[in-house]
Amino acid sequence: MQTLRRPVASFTALLMLSSALGACSMVPDYERPQVAVPAAFAGPSAKDGAVDVSAQWWSSFNDPELQSLMADALGANLDIVAALHRVEQAEGQLRSTNSSLLPSLDASGGASRTTSSSSSGSTRSASGSLIISYAVDLWGQYRAQSEAAEADLRSSVFSKEASILVVQSSVATTYFTILNLKDRLAIARESLDAARETLKLVEARFSYGTASALDVAQQRTTLATIEAGIPSLETSLAANQHALAILLGRAPEGFDVKTATTDAVALPTVAVGQPSSLLERRPDIRQAEASLQAANADIGAARAAFFPSISLSGSKSVDWVAGIGSTNGTSLAASLLAPIFSGGQLEGNLQTAKARDAELAATYQKTVLTAFGEVEDALSDVDAFSRRRASLTVASIEARRAYDLSQASYKAGASDFLSVLDAQRSWLSARDSEAQARLNQYTSAVNLFIALGGGWRS
Repeated sequence: MQTLRRPVASFTALLMLSSALGACSMVPDYERPQVAVPAAFAGPSAKDGAVDVSAQWWSSFNDPELQSLMADALGANLDIVAALHRVEQAEGQLRSTNSSLLPSLDASGGASRTTSSSSSGSTRSASGSLIISYAVDLWGQYRAQSEAAEADLRSSVFSKEASILVVQSSVATTYFTILNLKDRLAIARESLDAARETLKLVEARFSYGTASALDVAQQRTTLATIEAGIPSLETSLAANQHALAILLGRAPEGFDVKTATTDAVALPTVAVGQPSSLLERRPDIRQAEASLQAANADIGAARAAFFPSISLSGSKSVDWVAGIGSTNGTSLAASLLAPIFSGGQLEGNLQTAKARDAELAATYQKTVLTAFGEVEDALSDVDAFSRRRASLTVASIEARRAYDLSQASYKAGASDFLSVLDAQRSWLSARDSEAQARLNQYTSAVNLFIALGGGWRS
């Protein structure tokens, strides 16, 4: 045992010395790329009663079914599952990379029995060895690689969080699209019923000779046109329900959204906060920065490769032969490997690392600017769609009033049937446009929540 302790102690002393020497780092000091951050968003500011962007921002719509669907999606969506496994891969890569910073210990052994034809006996022997080795990180190459792997792990985590936001957005917008299609189907069917009643009126007047065959044909055309629009709405409804089922990790067959209309769904006003907070609240920005930090560390690793590397090794071996006894062997060694000519490989690796760092710096800046643009777009949409829906609500009310008046006038014989047809088409178009404007309001609110980071916190 004493003979084993001596080489281990000697190797430990060398290891401590090499660790003290390995204090150099070739990694450049990281500086976050400069991006002009506006003092405030230029879009319309939030009104009183605006809600903050919480981690469960979808609860602001006060819709129990949406909350249930979102919980299912966060637990079973396959894109999120895939992103989680990518994080596990990055964790494994970091563990593998960090192994270069630690000594390696290997053991080997063997036994044999040899029989000679010139004698009746046999020779038995056995051997065993313990080998410890360590690559001195004198210039910080392995530490730079570890730093890069850590940054890559952070990048994969932020990528997972960004994937979660995409899924949340898709679930909410698809759900609201389904409710909107149900609203539009109800409008179309109500308009169809009204058109049928009008057709009965026209046919009755035709039978008494107070309406022309042209009036009957025109109303039948209107009725058929309304009927023709219903199957396309039903097809879109089914397709969106299938898409929502897949987002939840379910089979599309038999899936159905229970809520029948958007009438009971609240429309929250979103508090946007300060533009500077967007740099910390958006996981895609954090992902871009983590990738940049990994590239910055790769420069250090590429620089360190130009310098000599030192490896330490120590071994203890025991050989045993039956009838003779055992012998022990101990060795300590240090080796130096210095690059002299690599045909441009080292220079090329460094050039590649620097160019990638510059590329990712530009990518980071573009990601930040894109994030600011998405918030501004969402704010403009929220304001524009709110004003648009207000106008279309008035148009829908007045279109219904015009339709009722045109029918009364036609029954009294004070106007021709053309005014009824025009009023009928205008009423259906105004109601359908108002319903679509309502959907635009919900989707723009979702887009604003997502553009602000969806309540994600590092």
